[in-house]
Amino acid sequence: MKKAILSLDVEDWYHLDYFRRDECDTSQSLLDGLDRYVELITELSLPSSFFVLGEIAEKKVSYLKDLVKLGHDVGSHGWDHKRPMTMSPEVFQADLQRCLSTMKEINGERGFGYRAPCFSLDRERLDIVRRAGFTYDSSRIDFGNHPLYGTIDMSGYQNISGSIYKQDTFIEFEATTLPVLGKNIPISGGGYLRLFPWVVMKNLIAQHLKKNDIYVFYIHPFELSQLPIPEIPNSTSSLTKFRFKHGRTKVVERIKMLADLLQSNDYEFTTFSAVQQELTSSAAS
Repeated sequence: MKKAILSLDVEDWYHLDYFRRDECDTSQSLLDGLDRYVELITELSLPSSFFVLGEIAEKKVSYLKDLVKLGHDVGSHGWDHKRPMTMSPEVFQADLQRCLSTMKEINGERGFGYRAPCFSLDRERLDIVRRAGFTYDSSRIDFGNHPLYGTIDMSGYQNISGSIYKQDTFIEFEATTLPVLGKNIPISGGGYLRLFPWVVMKNLIAQHLKKNDIYVFYIHPFELSQLPIPEIPNSTSSLTKFRFKHGRTKVVERIKMLADLLQSNDYEFTTFSAVQQELTSSAAS
């Protein structure tokens, strides 16, 4: 069965690494995009995975518990969006531990996963995620050209369906990319969905869907927010300002078109936890 997994990285605009946090007015929030996303997937009757920063999750425990009750998947995105590759392994482990109690309160007996801010993870830190008790991770992306992304060596893992890796009951999910002229192009969503013309993205995604049986999508609340853009720090480059602002009004409609494209190619919508449970239960039987 072909599977599509939608996901939202729940962070606010000022968590983005492109801005200097100490220059941001953090009283201005764009987290209304979370509600808008939930309304959208409810309208479309689609499940989704959510990766939530700890400092946001601890203030929204009841809200996130309700998402779990509805069949969605709530995992951790770290505490405050510090990139793991900028932390020592010891500090990173402490960052994970700080998030775990809230994740357990939200999920009860259910397993839950992790996604590193900016896909900033290597094998040493992936092993820390697995040992901490997470049931899956979704931090791998095969796109070495991005200065913030990490590279995860998957030695010792069983490669399943191209972009899924398994070691015992722990699963690693890779964000979707497409090889073009010898280089991988991210087609997983985020800024790529906003910034490139839909006809281009649709063509690239369609190429992937013809040859693969899993598609992973991610987006952020600020990209769905209907609030005015906050005052951007003066130190921000013009290119970053453009990348941050452009295309936000198109996101909801493009997610709808993406869902139609996936459904027309016979993809079933699911969550990371559901796939993890399916893979591990089938291996045990």
